[in-house]
Amino acid sequence: MMNPNLTNFLIFILITLMLMSFDGAKDKFIFDDLSFSEKEIEVYNIENLNSKGLDFCAVPYRKGIVFTSSRNKIDGSGLKNMINNNYFDLYFSEKIGDDIYRDPKKLRGKINGDLHDGTATFNQVGDMMYFTRNNEKMKGLVSLKIYSAEGVEGNWINIKELPFNSKKFSTCHPALSHDGKTLYFASDRPGGYGGMDIYKSIFTNGKWGEAQNLGVNVNGEGNELFPYINEGGHLFLSSNGFGTLGKLDIFLAKKDGKGFKLKKNVGQPFNSGFDDFGFYIDETGEHGYLSSNRQGGKGHDDVYGWKLVDKKISKKIIVIDEATGEPIPGATVLNDCTGTEMLTNTDGKIMFDMKMDQCCNFTASMDEYLDNAKEGCTKDVEMGQKVFVEIPLKKEVLFNLDVLVVDPTTGNPIEGAMVTLTNDCEGAEPEAVYTDSTGTLSFELSEECCYTVTAKKEGYFGSPVENQCTRDLTEPTTLQAIVNLSPISAPVVDADPYEGDPIVNNNQTPRYITDPETGLKIDPETGEPIEQDENGNPIIGSPTFDRSPTDPGEDGYYAYLLHIYYDFDQSYLRDEAQPEINKLCKMMTENSDLIIEVASHTDSRGSFRYNRSLSQRRAESVVRALVDCGIAEERLVARGYGEKKNVNNCANRIPCSEREHQMNRRTEFRVIGCVSCSTGEALSKENLDTKVDECASCPF
Repeated sequence: MMNPNLTNFLIFILITLMLMSFDGAKDKFIFDDLSFSEKEIEVYNIENLNSKGLDFCAVPYRKGIVFTSSRNKIDGSGLKNMINNNYFDLYFSEKIGDDIYRDPKKLRGKINGDLHDGTATFNQVGDMMYFTRNNEKMKGLVSLKIYSAEGVEGNWINIKELPFNSKKFSTCHPALSHDGKTLYFASDRPGGYGGMDIYKSIFTNGKWGEAQNLGVNVNGEGNELFPYINEGGHLFLSSNGFGTLGKLDIFLAKKDGKGFKLKKNVGQPFNSGFDDFGFYIDETGEHGYLSSNRQGGKGHDDVYGWKLVDKKISKKIIVIDEATGEPIPGATVLNDCTGTEMLTNTDGKIMFDMKMDQCCNFTASMDEYLDNAKEGCTKDVEMGQKVFVEIPLKKEVLFNLDVLVVDPTTGNPIEGAMVTLTNDCEGAEPEAVYTDSTGTLSFELSEECCYTVTAKKEGYFGSPVENQCTRDLTEPTTLQAIVNLSPISAPVVDADPYEGDPIVNNNQTPRYITDPETGLKIDPETGEPIEQDENGNPIIGSPTFDRSPTDPGEDGYYAYLLHIYYDFDQSYLRDEAQPEINKLCKMMTENSDLIIEVASHTDSRGSFRYNRSLSQRRAESVVRALVDCGIAEERLVARGYGEKKNVNNCANRIPCSEREHQMNRRTEFRVIGCVSCSTGEALSKENLDTKVDECASCPF
């Protein structure tokens, strides 16, 4: 036979909590009469009030709160011992700070005996209490009743049963109006709309009147329990009927004249999908209590506090190494809005909350790194969204190399050039990186190394910049290198490139222009020669070649001058030609797929046949010199044009100065194919048209 105490307890729990699952709508409702637009709701467990048993329905009383608990004074576990001999009792706990309470003590007097006592409400003076108690022990039905008690010198005496109780049904969960004249309660008496309904009784002529059902706006087919009426006359209750998030949910039925509007679910976080009940809100509308068996509690049911706080957005900051993307643990991050410093965790992260509509700068710092700051804003961010701020930190390095890849014929930066950096002190394979629209890249350099910068792009040829060295440097230094990539062919343009300014991409600004008289690189804005960067460091450029005045012609392939001069009527190379040979040899070595034509030209003096023969011998002298330096002969084509491609009007029998004749006596080269794509035919044809222009690079 079941223990009668256990039977009473289980019936009390069943009636009191009505723990029935019900799938309903999940609409979120926010109180219209509370200033929640600038606030958010924080619900928190009041841990020092709660036990391992059931603790619920806290209401303010004097300088603390009164609540219902099943705890046991010996072990605090509550549930097991309560089933054996103990019951729900009413406890008082004095509040001594913000959500800090003294150890709860049982209320004294003619209560908290061998029956269940709980869910109390008090008048404003605090000398009258109404509470729920189960009827006396008896076989069969066990119902709940509401009683009154008077408070005299700290003891509760004169316990009286209210007249609308009955042994045939339950009446429980009293809630007294602010003026003390109306008592709201739950009951499953006949004539209701569902299981338990909310009723009221009005105190007139010294006694409580008949129970009045609050109607369909408040009650439904489910169970309506735990009413609470606030100072403004709005009714809060719990229900497991339609419109819940799970089990018991807290609802609000707003005052409407002498009745109430249709109840609405107050939403999260008041409701959790578990049992949520016992709601209370103070006169400020910004603080209160509720009870719940939601996850994370201390016992079966716990008392929770809630309050309105400034709305905040969850923010995550991660500090990373700019070069590797790896997180940096232990970095300091300063919030300029609060002046507080935070440290990143082992994942390089910091999690915290920010106020709504706020922008703050976050400055990250770490040993061996340069400080960096990023802004984080919560403007135009919705609640629930997370704001992510990534702060990359660049390592402090002593030496850097700034590289500019440029077309020397126009001074324009080259986008998309593949740049590699090699050195003589590390064996790792160089990683290729590509220039952006500015044509620039920046590298960190190691100490005691010498570097070579190589750039390549389809349709261009060039030579590397060598001897970018950090050896013997004792101060932080940024080296500068210009890698010249000369175009193999001319772009399609309307204007002739030699009848005015150099060809310039209209979407780019030239880094420099070349002075036609001196060959110096000129700043296009100041007109001054560029020999140093803004810090006074020398700018080292890779070897390049001057464009020949020879027209690219129909095939569009540029010719480039070789400053090689011959004795009269001779074809051998003089000693001063060796630097030009070396420069061309190096370019061919670096661009090992190119096939070039070496072309030699004469002036118009002498016979056509003789000049053609002389120019051919001179071109072959250059080819032999290139073969001697290691260039494969099949990559070289020698061609003598004689006087066929003069660049001015100095034709036969036309009187010209020696300077004008010298303009026609020139040696040049142009790219005509590649080894990997060669079909055995040149990629260009001879251009029979000539242009009359001076050779700006000729030495006179």
